Amino acid sequence: MHLAEGRAQGIDYSYVRFDSSTARLRRLSLAELLNLAEGEGFAGLNVTHPFKMEVTQLLHELSPEAQILGAVNTVVFRNGRRFGHNTDYSGFQTAFQSEMADATKAHVLLLGAGGAGSAVALALIDSGVDTLSVFDKSRDHAVALVGRLSPARPGTKFRVLNEISDLGPGAIDGVVNATPMGMDKYPGTAIKAEDLSVNTWVADIVYFPLETELLRRAKQHGCRVMLGSGMAIYQAVDSFRLLTGLEPDSERFTECFSQLLTT
Repeated sequence: MHLAEGRAQGIDYSYVRFDSSTARLRRLSLAELLNLAEGEGFAGLNVTHPFKMEVTQLLHELSPEAQILGAVNTVVFRNGRRFGHNTDYSGFQTAFQSEMADATKAHVLLLGAGGAGSAVALALIDSGVDTLSVFDKSRDHAVALVGRLSPARPGTKFRVLNEISDLGPGAIDGVVNATPMGMDKYPGTAIKAEDLSVNTWVADIVYFPLETELLRRAKQHGCRVMLGSGMAIYQAVDSFRLLTGLEPDSERFTECFSQLLTT
């Protein structure tokens, strides 16, 4: 998507992988990887698991959202300084506000309190969610997430669940799966769609496969659903803007993403 947009914009744009598992790079620390990329003239980096939290300690400045989340997925090199952003947050927020602006969101359940789940949680709150219930198989992760977000968004009500069943029938307006469940390597669903009210909307951040088992079952149950493709596309759109300083065309990103799914 990045390379296609660079060609469309008519710029000399290179987007390559720094794979820390390869023989060339696996002996390098994260600090050394950043030094290498900056030294080779890159404008910045997209950062993925497991470095999103660690990289924050190696940057000069964080965006407000990245500071709250303690996680960065886009690093920009400018004039000898390093700036950290979280486009997982902005990507999900854009997709959610585009597709679910009219959805009821007084009480939403978030499944998964990891790096992606944290970004989704903040995006949900900033999109108007009043009460956020959080469930993670590691209760400590859920508690830590609420501990980070509650001081930053004191007007929101938070609840850490010991079990999903702690929520009564019809208690939630929507649920977001921010766990790996539904990916090819992690088949199954993080929640039983059949246990949800047909008035509950269901969103997923997994995009391979595009229609996860959770979304398929939720649709069959009569629930409104939101695919994970929106977050994937808009986080890339926002990263391109930050890295290049140019305004990207989100429709081109969407078209390219669709083509990737069919190849």
